[in-house]
Amino acid sequence: MDSDPIVLTWRAARRLHATAVALVVGLGAPLCALALLCLRDLVAVLPRDEAPTLPFLRVALSLPGREIVLAHGVPMRPAELELAAFLCIAGCALALAGIGWVVARLCFKAQNRAADAVREAVLRAILDAPAGARDEARSLARLVGEVLGRGDRLLAAGIVVPAMTLAALLFALGFAGLAAPRLIPTAAIGLAAIGLAYGLVLERARDRQDLRLRSSTRAETNLNDLVRRLPAVRVHGAAALERKRIAARVAAMRAKVSRAEARLAYARAPALALAVILPAIAIGTALWRSTAPGAPPVAPVDPAALLAATGAFGLAGWLAAICARLWTVRKSVRPRFRDLARLIAMLQGRQAKAARSGLAPPLPRSGILATQGVGAFDPASGERLTGVDVTVTMPSHVAITGSRGSGARVLAAVLAGQIEPTAGAVTYAGADLRGFDAAERARRIAFAAGEAILMEGSLRQNLLYGTEPANAPDDIALIGICRLAGLDGFVYARGLTGRLDPATQPRLAAAIVAARRTMRAALAAKGAERLVEPFDPERYNHQASIGENILFGEPVGGAFAPLRFARHPYLRAVLEAEELVRPLTEIGLAVARSTVEIFADLPNDHPLFDAYSLFQASERGYFEDLVVRLPNAANLRRGPAGQRDRTRLIGLALRYSESRHRFGLIDDAFEQRLVQARRSFARMLPPHLAGAVEFHDPGRVNPAASLEENLLFGRISLGEANAEPRVRALVQRILADEGLEASVYSLGLDSKVEIQPSTGALADGAINARERIAIELARCLAREPDILVVAVALEDRTVEGVRDRLARLRQARAGRGVIVCLPESGVPDGIEPFDAVIAVENSAVVAPQAAAEAAEPEPALA
Repeated sequence: MDSDPIVLTWRAARRLHATAVALVVGLGAPLCALALLCLRDLVAVLPRDEAPTLPFLRVALSLPGREIVLAHGVPMRPAELELAAFLCIAGCALALAGIGWVVARLCFKAQNRAADAVREAVLRAILDAPAGARDEARSLARLVGEVLGRGDRLLAAGIVVPAMTLAALLFALGFAGLAAPRLIPTAAIGLAAIGLAYGLVLERARDRQDLRLRSSTRAETNLNDLVRRLPAVRVHGAAALERKRIAARVAAMRAKVSRAEARLAYARAPALALAVILPAIAIGTALWRSTAPGAPPVAPVDPAALLAATGAFGLAGWLAAICARLWTVRKSVRPRFRDLARLIAMLQGRQAKAARSGLAPPLPRSGILATQGVGAFDPASGERLTGVDVTVTMPSHVAITGSRGSGARVLAAVLAGQIEPTAGAVTYAGADLRGFDAAERARRIAFAAGEAILMEGSLRQNLLYGTEPANAPDDIALIGICRLAGLDGFVYARGLTGRLDPATQPRLAAAIVAARRTMRAALAAKGAERLVEPFDPERYNHQASIGENILFGEPVGGAFAPLRFARHPYLRAVLEAEELVRPLTEIGLAVARSTVEIFADLPNDHPLFDAYSLFQASERGYFEDLVVRLPNAANLRRGPAGQRDRTRLIGLALRYSESRHRFGLIDDAFEQRLVQARRSFARMLPPHLAGAVEFHDPGRVNPAASLEENLLFGRISLGEANAEPRVRALVQRILADEGLEASVYSLGLDSKVEIQPSTGALADGAINARERIAIELARCLAREPDILVVAVALEDRTVEGVRDRLARLRQARAGRGVIVCLPESGVPDGIEPFDAVIAVENSAVVAPQAAAEAAEPEPALA
């Protein structure tokens, strides 16, 4: 990649830039000249509007003693000339606007092509980078955004603006010559002075801005450091010392900024002087008419021609200023482009250099997979291999045994082609494994390395990551793969918590509503109606919180979200109308007091605090202070502070559930008051908030509730022993009997996997490590590779689990290659022997043993 942004954008879009320059110089410049000539002739009419005829668009060069006519023009009456000039100026303006639109589109297309070229170079370098170059790849990813952001204008206008500026300079000198040849040196010197002065101002303004930014960053760093040392400052009484230290640092930085500002002021002074002197010099040159003795007299300068020359000069100066600004941008961004090109070249230099001639050979489906004196290092785990010689025939089932850190997983990665050997070679069917196309090799030799790196999207998209769409398995086959990987329960559970849209799936929605009756009948048949408390508009649901009972539905969007519900003015109006503000404030205070007492000895990060506390750990200090200064709700402060306390206490009360927290704060009479508040909330809901909540309705599916809640149309009772597993088993049976099991799996596959863009971490409802391992294995199985290499930590599972998982995996991979890593204890008893077992200890192969070779033939019977 080119390190100069101007060269980069020219090579990326030569034709676009050439077309833009041709339009600007070939059409734009003549149109500007025509408009200025029309303006000159209009001004010339002012003192001679009574003349019978005047020349229109006459171009002549006045020299001492003679005049050279370049264009005779058209003689017109003053009124006709004025009309023609105005029409011509309007036409030029419209034409220039059209040319400007076309040139802007061409520049934007050229910018996009240049940016695409940079992204393509970066993408190719990152994708082709070896495993050990992750730090360089991260640096490249961080740098490319800054480069494209700062060089945005340069990639678009870095060629056309200098071309326009050059044309405008010639344009200005030409009009100066038409006004009076003696004005040409003045115009040239003036334009050069403007360019130099403006460039100097821009450069020193940039230096000052950089120092200002560094000063702000330094001030923030100093203050953060002061906050970190604040306990020591208070203990040792070092406030005066810290004040002096920070003042000294501020003074040092301020001195640098002051010097930069002084240099900027010195640069701006000549620019201001030029703004005053240049017009005076131009007018003085125009008025000067002295000649040498005997020379012909110098013709006076036509004021109209001088005005046209001034317009051309202003246009050239404006474009020169823009060009100087682009040049400053180029100077500032070119080092970053140079760093980008250097990193790309570095990554390209570290790419695998397999000896290839022409296209990569096709990857065979069978053959001998061998290592010869291989040494390798995995920078991610720190494991290594030395002097490994292994030969296995594919397709076969091979086990690699070894403890963590032994090098077993490095050997698996080397055989899969995912780690390049630092010594020796890996061959497959006699060809170097690095010589095959990397993408085809990854598809045909799948490597399950451990925890999957998840992408934002659906679970189905994550499972099929790396699988070509044309060869992707359907949902039935994908569910079978999930069962093989131990992921079927996870997908089913996500399906139960998924949301169903009745508008897009009306048949499924109707089936779920019908299955509600079947579910209630099944619960009644087992005498287990108490396990699920249904949603009844006329009854308080003890398994829901106070806020959920008032809402009696699911919030849509953030208006009635649980943590913001108490602050909503409409809810506050309903509570005021039902006289519930004071009771809920008292309940909130009682909950705060009980919670503070219960968790007084537990730290904020204790799992019990996260599971049962009604307020977040960040609010703990606030509520501890509140219960100390507020013995009862009647002592709330007046004004905004008291309103804030009341709102937070009401929010605490709205999250309270009697069956879950059991503080004994709600009786039957208060439940009826909350049910009445529910009716008022639904009846008086304003039209603009109608879409902010989906109310529970026994006759339809709630699109904001989970599939399980829609089927149960209620909540599982928390007070019954083993209620949740019993209800879940019944739900699974009902869904299977109703033929809805596939729909549940489909909802689970469609469920979203949300990733935090800044960190790559999973959002709420995160997928744990074991499930990510299963997703990685499912990704590999979905591609149906010729060889499957599984380097998963199976020692974390029970022996029975390992035995069952291996048996099912090998059965599914019958006739195709499998290489699996096992703990150092070896192959579990009770499973079919492997074709080969390779033991790895201390970064070396101990005893590779082929089962087929170990067995000796029995002697023939006579």
